[in-house]
Amino acid sequence: MSSAISDGQRAEMLRAEANTLLHSPDFVRSPVMSQLLKYLVEEAITNPDNPPKAYQVAVDGLGRTEDFDVQADSYPRVQVGRLRKMLAAHYAAADSPERLRIPIGHYTVEIHMDDDHIDQQPDIPDGETDAPALASPAAAGTDHWFHKKKMILGLVAILLIAVMAFAWSTGFFEDNLPDEKTMSEYYSLPPKIYFTAAHDELPANEPGREAEIRLFMEHALANSSQVRLAAEDISDSSSEPYRNAYRFDIQWVPGQNGPEVIFSLTSLARNEVIWSATIAAPESAANYPDELGPIASRIASVYGVIATDQRKHLPDDAMMGHACLLRFESYRADRDPELLPVVESCLEQSLAADPLDSRILAAASFVAFLREDETGRTPDPEAGMRFAREAMVRGREEASANFALARASFFSRNCARGKEFAEKAIELDPYEATMHAETGAFLFACSDPSAIQYLRRAIALDPRGSILAETALVFTLLAEGKDKEALEFAESIMPSSNSVGPYYDVAMAMVYAKNGRVEDSRAAWDRLVTAYGSKTEESPREFLDRLILNPSLANRAFLLLSITGVITE
Repeated sequence: MSSAISDGQRAEMLRAEANTLLHSPDFVRSPVMSQLLKYLVEEAITNPDNPPKAYQVAVDGLGRTEDFDVQADSYPRVQVGRLRKMLAAHYAAADSPERLRIPIGHYTVEIHMDDDHIDQQPDIPDGETDAPALASPAAAGTDHWFHKKKMILGLVAILLIAVMAFAWSTGFFEDNLPDEKTMSEYYSLPPKIYFTAAHDELPANEPGREAEIRLFMEHALANSSQVRLAAEDISDSSSEPYRNAYRFDIQWVPGQNGPEVIFSLTSLARNEVIWSATIAAPESAANYPDELGPIASRIASVYGVIATDQRKHLPDDAMMGHACLLRFESYRADRDPELLPVVESCLEQSLAADPLDSRILAAASFVAFLREDETGRTPDPEAGMRFAREAMVRGREEASANFALARASFFSRNCARGKEFAEKAIELDPYEATMHAETGAFLFACSDPSAIQYLRRAIALDPRGSILAETALVFTLLAEGKDKEALEFAESIMPSSNSVGPYYDVAMAMVYAKNGRVEDSRAAWDRLVTAYGSKTEESPREFLDRLILNPSLANRAFLLLSITGVITE
């Protein structure tokens, strides 16, 4: 940077560039990185000659407690390293004359300017001239050699271009495209999602609303753990046909009853549209969460369009990071016993590569709580809680880490703490239907009346239905005495697989019994016994107590099914 820039100008440039970064999608999505950047920039402005130490970065910049031990914990170094990578990625895609930089081995922020943008005519003191001096003979000789070298390099460049053109025309590159093993590396991180460039012409009678909807969808998708929101728009994806990315299009069109919005999603890897939907344009921004939230959920939830497409094309050897989580969510949905060893293996490999990966730790926490009939071993609540707490070390502002701690708290019968962290998780990712469903189910088990609002929201976000939310909603309606509504809703449930878990058949047995359909209730009970019955002798009461973690629900199910004659001791 030019020495002519004053300290005041430097401070102004630092703040302006930091503000630009903080409003970019990657930083909007990462509150921790945003907080760290703001802290380091302010330190660079207020204490330019005294950069912060690791302890100050940890406590003042990252919110660690005052007993933080820099010798035992590399958290500040890791997070600043992550910030360096984010800055590098941002500037690789952005044309910015000013660039922030954090030198390796330091916790200070510097601002640099591209040479093309530096003022080439600084103020000249009196008595000096800005005319170039005559070159010495030695300098002239050097200059002649330099120009000769440039000519040689130019000829080499032309020759290389010719060779590449020949190779391309003969199909050499097509024969040497990345193989599947190379492609697996693309799946270690969530895919990127690009928005198309904004349309030049907006509907004449709806100025600005298309931009509003775009901003809402950008914010919603930035909060999802299933995608990374690209920092730039995209209009031509043909240059990188093998990248693991998607393009999201929003288009306004006239409809019979007013303007409509068409959403579509294109796989850039295969250049094909994989999903589209048309809705009536929301009347106001107040309606966006209810009318556009389900669109965001449909695209970027853990069982949404992108995640489903990812699983469909996942290379067999893609086992690390996000690829492992795709396999984990498949197991969580279907409980396929053959998939569990694969999931446990890839979680172990991923944690060996990055012991503080919050999403992997959250998944490991879930696995630790699985029932013995699923894993063949006794559940380990202590390990489940430990994994959840470790997830929070790096993922304090990530939904998956907060929900892991919520789940571990609920399993430990701490409903108040579970609800606290579940609410934080939903605040961080408000359009993830599965978190609403699980929160509702856990709160139902805690006899919390707010359970029903989370269950209904889960179903509204995912109209295809979450079996967990739907089952819990049946239980809730029965508990409220709404037996006919519970029956109508239960019979509309369409299980997505045969492995729906015991709660579904318990719910069906109860709702049929409550509405006088005893034979249907017995059929549901028989399915339950066939799927989950123990090889050792146990009474129906012991059977229900083993299957249902909620003692109150197990007791209600036993009393109802006994009174109606569905089961007998």
